[in-house]
Amino acid sequence: MSSRTRLMTLLVAGAAVVVVALIALAVMLNRPAEAIRPDPVAATVPVALDAEGLPQDLSIGVVLTFGQSGEPGSEYNQAAQGAVVAAQRFAQGGAAVALLTQNDRGTKDGARAAVLALAEQGVSGVVVASSGPQAEAAARTAGELGLPAILPYAQPAEPSASLWTTMPSATSVDVALRTAVNGKAGVLLVNDGGPAPTSVPIAQTLDLADFDDVTGLAQEAAILTGDQQRAPDAPMVSGPLEGAGRADAVIVSAATPQRLARLVQALQSRDVSVPLVLPDGATAPAFASALSELDGTASGQLVGIAPSGGDSAALQQDAQGRGMSAFLSAVRLASGDTEVKNLTGDAPFSVDAWAADPASHDAVVALVRASALAGSGDPSEVGEALRTISLGPGEGLAGPPLDFSRPEALTAKATPVYASPQDLGLRPADEDAPRLVWVPAPTPTPTSP
Repeated sequence: MSSRTRLMTLLVAGAAVVVVALIALAVMLNRPAEAIRPDPVAATVPVALDAEGLPQDLSIGVVLTFGQSGEPGSEYNQAAQGAVVAAQRFAQGGAAVALLTQNDRGTKDGARAAVLALAEQGVSGVVVASSGPQAEAAARTAGELGLPAILPYAQPAEPSASLWTTMPSATSVDVALRTAVNGKAGVLLVNDGGPAPTSVPIAQTLDLADFDDVTGLAQEAAILTGDQQRAPDAPMVSGPLEGAGRADAVIVSAATPQRLARLVQALQSRDVSVPLVLPDGATAPAFASALSELDGTASGQLVGIAPSGGDSAALQQDAQGRGMSAFLSAVRLASGDTEVKNLTGDAPFSVDAWAADPASHDAVVALVRASALAGSGDPSEVGEALRTISLGPGEGLAGPPLDFSRPEALTAKATPVYASPQDLGLRPADEDAPRLVWVPAPTPTPTSP
C-alpha cells in the first residue's frame, strides 16, 4: 500500500469516527429530561407493543365532535383514528385496550356530558380529540373529576394536575411564524374568522367580511402582491401597503381548515405567487381534503407551522424515523384487516387510514404506559404515574418525545413545514386520499470556507 493510499484510509476512518461521535452526541443532547428514563431505541422499533403490568379490562375514552360538513372541532376526526392504531399495536403485543368514544355535539354542554359519560363507563383516561370551546370544556370537566386527559389538538383553558396538551406551545409557534416570514418586508394578512398573529408585523389586512365574496378578496390580494393589475375603472378596495411597495408574503388565517382551504384555493386561482403562510389548521386532514376537493394545489408555496413528526420523518435514519416507520407499518396492517373499525365503529379503519396521525396514537400510548407503570386502571393512580414519565420512540411513540412532568408535554419546537404532493408510499394505497404531505425545510449544506 502506498503512503498516499494509507493516508486516505486513515482520513476516511477518522472521519467515520467523528461522524459516529457527532451522531451519538446529538442523540444524547436532544434526549428529553426524564423522571423515568425511556428504554434505548433498538435498530428497529417493533410494530407490536407490550405493556407489562397493564391491568385487565383497561379502557380509554376518546371525545370527538361528530360531523362531516366542516363543523368546528370535527376537523380532527380522521386524524384521531391514530388512537385505533395504538390499540391495535398493544393488542398484537398481548395487551387489550378498549377505546370508548363519545360525541361532544360541538358544544360546551355536550363536551361536559361526554366526559361525564366516559367517567361513568370507568375509563382510566381521556383523549380529547377536538378543538375550540368544546375541547376546553371537556378538559375542564376532566380536571374537575381528576380524570387524566390529553389534548392533542387544543390547549386547556385552565391548568390542572390531570391535564396535558401535546400541541406546540404558543411561544414556539410564534417563533416558527417569525422564521417563516423572516426577511419579508411587506406581510399581508388574509383572514376569514381566524386568529390574527401578533408576533409578526402586518403591513395590511384583508378580511373576507369586507368583500362580497372570496374571489373579490383574492383579486385584491393578487393586486397587492403585484400578481394582478387593478383595472383602470376598478375602485380602490384597499390602500397601499404600509412601508412596502408590494406584499412579499401572505399569512392566511381562517376559523376552520375548510375555510382556510377555500382562501388558499382562491389566492392560487388569482395566481398569487408569494409564499402563503398558514399558521393554524393547515396540517389537519380536513384542510388536505378540502383543498383537493376545490382543485387547489399542494406545493412548496404553502408553509405550515408544526413540530417535526409527519410521515416524512419515517425517512430519517434516527430514533424518531424508526418510531414513525413502525407506526406507519401498523397503519398498513390495520388497514388490511377488515375487522378493524374506526373509532365510532361505523366504517372500516381503512377508510381513514390516510389521515390517522401520530398525535392521537401517542396520546393513547402515553395513557397505557402510565396505567402499566401504576399497575392500575384507577384514574388518580394513572394520572400520578403519568406525571413521572417521559416517553420516546423506544416506548412506542411515533411523534416527537413527550415529557409529562409538565402540562405542555411536547419537547419539540414548532418549525415551518412545506406542502408537497409527493406520495411517499408509506401508507395504504388510496386513490381517494388527497395528496399532501408536510416536510421540513432541508438542512443547509455547509459550504467550505
